Amino acid sequence: MLRRTAWGFMLAWALTGPAWAGNLPGQAPNAAMRICSAFGSGYFYIPGSDICLKLGGRIRFEILVNEIWSRGQPETGFRSRGRFDFDARSQTDYGVLRATMRLQSTISSGAYSRSVPAYDNNSGTPENNSQLQRAFIEFAGFTAGRFNSFFDFYGNDLNWGGTLGSARGPINGFAYTASFNSGLSTTLSLENPTNRTVAEGNLALAGGWLPEIVGAVRFDQNWGSAQLSGALHPLRPLYNDAFTSGSSQLGWAIQAGLKLNLPVLAEGDVLWGQAAYADGAVNYLGLGRNSFRIGRLRYTLSDAYFAGNTMQLTTGYSLTAAFSHYWMPTVQQSAFASYGQADPTGPAAATVSRASKAGLWQIGSNLIWSPLKDLEIGGELMWYQLSGSKTLASTDPGYPPLNRDNAWQFRARIQRDF
Repeated sequence: MLRRTAWGFMLAWALTGPAWAGNLPGQAPNAAMRICSAFGSGYFYIPGSDICLKLGGRIRFEILVNEIWSRGQPETGFRSRGRFDFDARSQTDYGVLRATMRLQSTISSGAYSRSVPAYDNNSGTPENNSQLQRAFIEFAGFTAGRFNSFFDFYGNDLNWGGTLGSARGPINGFAYTASFNSGLSTTLSLENPTNRTVAEGNLALAGGWLPEIVGAVRFDQNWGSAQLSGALHPLRPLYNDAFTSGSSQLGWAIQAGLKLNLPVLAEGDVLWGQAAYADGAVNYLGLGRNSFRIGRLRYTLSDAYFAGNTMQLTTGYSLTAAFSHYWMPTVQQSAFASYGQADPTGPAAATVSRASKAGLWQIGSNLIWSPLKDLEIGGELMWYQLSGSKTLASTDPGYPPLNRDNAWQFRARIQRDF
């Protein structure tokens, strides 16, 4: 209760503190509320300092409808989400000093699950999730704290459901970015490996011995952006009765992405393309964590499998494309598709029942109407297909074994940004 009260007081002060200060004896009305234009619109000076602060946030409500296969599965679900953003900046002799934070709280029930796409039986009990989504400091090219991985490019920019083309941040890390003329920048980032490890089947990993090492080269222009990124992913085996020796290995991933602005079609139109390949670092393909699951079919997803005293690394790739078009200034439609494949190699794949070569299609489109500034009302339809090289027992009793299944999903959303 004390912690909640403290958070409430801090939030109230951030929102109304400048107004109180503006009425102090001896001060002109609203003297403390000075607009700061150095970093764009929405910033104001924190009273008594040269720090410019911007406050913002988001309220979102969603309804989810899933295709189901048994009476034990909820077909519909509801979600409410609140987000609050702080962004503080100031000019120094070494450039801009920035500190930013994002707090987000979500409550979901019914058809929503921890991993999408996935349709698990559940009781429909509401699930609370509150997290620190972003908290980092930027100064003289350095970034330290909690941020989205520098490996990411498209990062689910247009789609709501699915796991299209994202390395699934945010993560904790420390990075340095060197910026050059004409929009060119390079980044070297050390990131938390826990968020990237995918261990299933007979894979058992010991504690981490290296952070994720991520590098990126990015080019930003008026026409759009291009990026080439790579990552090294440490895999350290845990010694036990089944695995008594063997050395650590480095998995790796590489990704290339292109974003094109298309004002020739309509203001705000954009086209994304992205391709990734991984060897022993399947999370970087944007396929989710631990397993593919669509409907009645599930395959294990793992960075590697044990075979004797050797780790057999899993290879894979993913392709993503997305396009957004404004039919009119208040009506936007996006279409997107991705295909990802994981391929366990070596003799270990033959000994793990769900360790199959498997592919996942994700195709969808959403339509958004913005009757007022910063208000969005829309819906999205997603279709998924999972197929594998092994025929497995269905996850729902009573169905014959299968190696392919499809599913669809619909979301309706109302969102207000401020």
